[in-house]
Amino acid sequence: MNLVSEEFNFLKPLKFSKLTRLGNEYDGGYIIPEISIVDSDGLISFGYGYDPSFEKDYIKRSEKKVFIFDHTCGYLNLFLVFIRYLKRFLLFRKKFKDTVFHYNNLKNHHDFVNLKNINFFKKKIVKNKLHNDEINLDDIISISNFKNAILKCDIEGSEYEIIQDIIKYEKLFNCIIIEFHNIDKNIEMFKYSINQLLEFYNIVHLHGNNHDPIIDKINIPNTLEITLVKKFFNKEEKYIYNFPIEYLDRPNNPNQKELEFEFQK
Repeated sequence: MNLVSEEFNFLKPLKFSKLTRLGNEYDGGYIIPEISIVDSDGLISFGYGYDPSFEKDYIKRSEKKVFIFDHTCGYLNLFLVFIRYLKRFLLFRKKFKDTVFHYNNLKNHHDFVNLKNINFFKKKIVKNKLHNDEINLDDIISISNFKNAILKCDIEGSEYEIIQDIIKYEKLFNCIIIEFHNIDKNIEMFKYSINQLLEFYNIVHLHGNNHDPIIDKINIPNTLEITLVKKFFNKEEKYIYNFPIEYLDRPNNPNQKELEFEFQK
């Protein structure tokens, strides 16, 4: 077990009853309080990556609207890949099942973004928009019109740039699930970001993404999934010290061992 450096004890999650998993068994699944699903009037999701499992589970549990933003996903990329594999199949260079796989990716994307509860935007999340394919949080809040939403943020390192924008709307978000990337290269920014969020939220769950390693000496995962909820009073101040949590967590990469880490008591 990797013992987390004492300077990162501020990451210790408070115990919170009835946490549940939404999304895939492995990568794409996140832990969230059941009450947050019930209390929310919608989900804003940054980062889709052609994996709609979290959003689908949220709709299944709540029947509420979802707004998704991801500039890396769209019909054109999937169509071009499908055409490439179709040509290679016709030239006897690829198997038919490979072509079918990429056709299904295209069809699944189409079916998902056209669900009645889904509002999909091929837009990049930025602090200050300069181009047509960009959008900021002010515009997102305006078009979604939610009053008590959940935010899921997995934007591959750009999360650091929008923390202040998220905090600006702290009264709107009852729960935030955010994946921090490249922590080893952004230690001070990571600490600052978390401490800013902790002004308004409590951490209730952590999970290390095992596609990346534990950081030497400080012993926290280099890519860390964090679930936060609006601040609550915890009379007994009970914390969770050991991760992963067996009944909730699954390795992002099932072919590699989970990242194990423990906070100092």
